[in-house]
Amino acid sequence: MSRRFRLEMGPLVESGRQALALARLLVRFRAYLRPQVPRLLLAFLGGIGFAAVTLLEPWPLQVVFDAVLLKRKVKLPIPGFHHVSLSQFEPLTLLAAAVLTMLVLALLRGQFYYVQNVLAATSGQDVVMEIRRELFAHLQRLPLSFHRRARSGDLLMRLTGDILLLREMVVTALVNLMSHSVVVVGMLVVMASMEVSLTLVAVGLVPVLFVILSVFRVRLVEAAHRQRKREGVLASTAHEVLLGIHLVQANTAERHENQRFRDLNKRSLRASLQSARLEAQLNRLVLFTIAVGVSAVLWLGTRRVLEGTLSPGQLLVFVAYLNGFYRPLRTLSRMTERMAKTAACGQRVLDVLEQEPEICDAPGAVSLPHVQGRITLRDVWFSYQDGPPVLRGIDLDILPRENVALVGPTGSGKSTLLALIPRFYDPQEGEVLLDGVPLRSIQLQSLRRRTSLLAQEAMILGVTVRENIAYGALGRDGPPPGSDEIELAARAARAHEFILRLPQGYDTVVGERGATLSGGQRQRIAIARALLRQAPVLLLDEPMTGLDPISERDVLDAIETLSAGRTTLVVAHHLNTVLHADRILFLREGRIVEQGTHEGLLARGGSYAEFFFTQWRNRDAGSAEAARSPSSTSDRLENSR
Repeated sequence: MSRRFRLEMGPLVESGRQALALARLLVRFRAYLRPQVPRLLLAFLGGIGFAAVTLLEPWPLQVVFDAVLLKRKVKLPIPGFHHVSLSQFEPLTLLAAAVLTMLVLALLRGQFYYVQNVLAATSGQDVVMEIRRELFAHLQRLPLSFHRRARSGDLLMRLTGDILLLREMVVTALVNLMSHSVVVVGMLVVMASMEVSLTLVAVGLVPVLFVILSVFRVRLVEAAHRQRKREGVLASTAHEVLLGIHLVQANTAERHENQRFRDLNKRSLRASLQSARLEAQLNRLVLFTIAVGVSAVLWLGTRRVLEGTLSPGQLLVFVAYLNGFYRPLRTLSRMTERMAKTAACGQRVLDVLEQEPEICDAPGAVSLPHVQGRITLRDVWFSYQDGPPVLRGIDLDILPRENVALVGPTGSGKSTLLALIPRFYDPQEGEVLLDGVPLRSIQLQSLRRRTSLLAQEAMILGVTVRENIAYGALGRDGPPPGSDEIELAARAARAHEFILRLPQGYDTVVGERGATLSGGQRQRIAIARALLRQAPVLLLDEPMTGLDPISERDVLDAIETLSAGRTTLVVAHHLNTVLHADRILFLREGRIVEQGTHEGLLARGGSYAEFFFTQWRNRDAGSAEAARSPSSTSDRLENSR
């Protein structure tokens, strides 16, 4: 028995939980609603006016039926005016007055509706704008570990579509529910003053409707969650394909991607159809239940008219009020599906906003006004999530303005070590220091303003060349860079000449991710951006990857200009980027196994020397002499001298 009771009450309990979740969302976003209170109050007053006019609309009908057609007294539910005789007026005069009153009431009702909805929509747009701003700012604060786990298309869906649906809950639903509540209460009072027994019959169906709505709402919320999740996967897949369109076309994978997108689209469609079916089933049940109530009232009310205790006009007014009483309930049934989607979207937005940034300013974090550029790592251990250690007990001291190259096989931890300097990640053990100050004790903004990062793939924005270069100066102190400073940086980066050859020079808008530029051109613009940043610490992550020899030479010259006078860490597999380094660190399996100058490490004949000659052999595999005479490391060392 108890198990059956739990099964029957389960949907109601779950509905209560979801109502609490909705309340939690409203509480979370209350800060955005406070500035809208005056506007929302005006919208609510518009709703009160709408409700008042709605209550008055049926009475001209009673005047027409009772006073004009049946020549009877009009019974009004107003103290002192229970029976009003209008026999002194001509029937056509009463009819004209009733019709005119209906037109005036319709005009007022439309005006109040306009005021309510325009003010509510305006408030909703303002709320959406502020929530979107906070979500976008929060996404930028979340660490790289979060963004590498998340799918960008799904995040875009939360930032756009999910937030738009929130407007339904935080503003429109609130105003509509308040105005509908006033209408329902007012109609109940008037109906009870007209005929108590009929009112009790009408109200008796409300608990039934509540149970139906509660049961369906649980299923609608679950379906909405599935639908939004599948739409997020669909958006992520489309974003991924469009972002890597060159890979798709190069591998003639269009048919495969079309099929994959079609399958995901079908899954999204099935989830959407399930929501539509549930909504239609709910509406069908609600309409039938309301029809039962109207039929019962008509049956009993007609008998009261035949008995002489109720006039035909009163029955007509009562039925009009009954429809007006059930109309908000029908609206609520339609809103249930929308509110279910809104709750799902709100929860998805809230899931992101409640993600705590793993990398943030510690209490009492300091700002570094001046940085010499000394970098120290003390027994640093690091791993990604629950994976094996990527860095194992790294001890390192880099002097100011020293040029250090990180060399080693793929997966040895070079890029990870680089990512610790601007605190994209924090080590699980040990600490990293800048000028003797632990990075955790430095304000993030201050730390990252003192570093410039040049990645393997230069990120170019879809704006003008001038704006791309000036982007590097956004975080620095002082005024924004002028045209002369931007041009000087471009000249130093060996980019000025090719920029002038672009259609509009520095004002040329480049394609998304710099698609209209070559790899070398993108890197040189990125170098000009880094030059404008004027940071004392420079981090280079394989900047020569994918460049042809001519572009490689230009980029290498620009890097030499960029690294002059700065503490520089460069991750490289290209020998020409490490030959002139002050010190080379050779990493293997997360440990520094060798360090020294290029000549010194070659003379030692260890891991670096083996790596050097292996790479040299791969780069010059066309040499028959090198292929025919494999020699020992010591022989090759001797020959290299």
